[in-house]
Amino acid sequence: MTAAVRAGAAPQTAFRPGWSERLGPYYKYFLLAPLMVMLIGFFAGPLLWLFRVSLYESRGASGFGIGGAKGQEGGGYYVEGTWTLDNYIKFFSDDYFQSILLFTVEFALLVTAVTMLLAYPLAYYIYKAGPRLKVVLLILVILPKLSNMLVLVYGLQILLANNGLVNELLILLGVVDEPVKLVYNLVSMTISKVLLIIPYTVLVITATLHGLDPTLRDAAKGLGAGPVQTFWAITFPLSLPGTFVALLITIVWALGAFVSPALLGNPDLQTLAVEVPKQTFENVNWALGSAVAFIMLAMMSLVVLLYNWMLSSRMPWRS
Repeated sequence: MTAAVRAGAAPQTAFRPGWSERLGPYYKYFLLAPLMVMLIGFFAGPLLWLFRVSLYESRGASGFGIGGAKGQEGGGYYVEGTWTLDNYIKFFSDDYFQSILLFTVEFALLVTAVTMLLAYPLAYYIYKAGPRLKVVLLILVILPKLSNMLVLVYGLQILLANNGLVNELLILLGVVDEPVKLVYNLVSMTISKVLLIIPYTVLVITATLHGLDPTLRDAAKGLGAGPVQTFWAITFPLSLPGTFVALLITIVWALGAFVSPALLGNPDLQTLAVEVPKQTFENVNWALGSAVAFIMLAMMSLVVLLYNWMLSSRMPWRS
């Protein structure tokens, strides 16, 4: 035994470096590795394959390879080993697909406008409400997202039917003499899509409003500003960052509308998201269906890139 041990001193152990010391500057990449593997395997990989399928030569729209391409019988859903831009050329040159693209954009803009006009006042009312009322209102906002999306849409379909509660109420109040067609048209599609999106929009704007410094409003009131002046000079400008985030979420979600047009629309009111399964499963044209899906995804990405560009170069509150 050494003198130090005989004296009762604690023995010294050798320093063993942990994972962070062993990996050095690569430690943060090690932590990101599981997420990157999931993104590459379940997002980037399928996305690249989707793009590759869109560049295949199509077997046509005869169903399950019958008739095939170039007059050949049999085959799969596309001609393997081929490279072509015919699917994209057909999409942008065919009046049918152009009308669907135009309606998708128009419908997204309509849903975005209606959602934002309803969401901001509701979020501001929740922000100004008392603690108990605020909890009740937030529960009512979140409640639609706690049910299944299909159940929500089918319930809305029942309410808006000719013998539904809405028409019965309109007749009872004397607003109309006979039932008004409210389903399978643009009205039911818009109501359904707004109902599905607005909880996210309201929550984002509400969180932004609650993050504002209350002393700024108190200072404005101290300088003689009224409630309206305080809102337009202080609250609204400072809430713009969160409002633009809510706007981005709304328009991207609306561009990918599927459930509402599929269940509450009609053949003349179809979006790109509805056209993808139509081409893929009904026409069994995987190449063209993949091209439509990739074009829809490109539209969403373009909106996000445009949003980031506006934030970095055009928004004064960013500086």
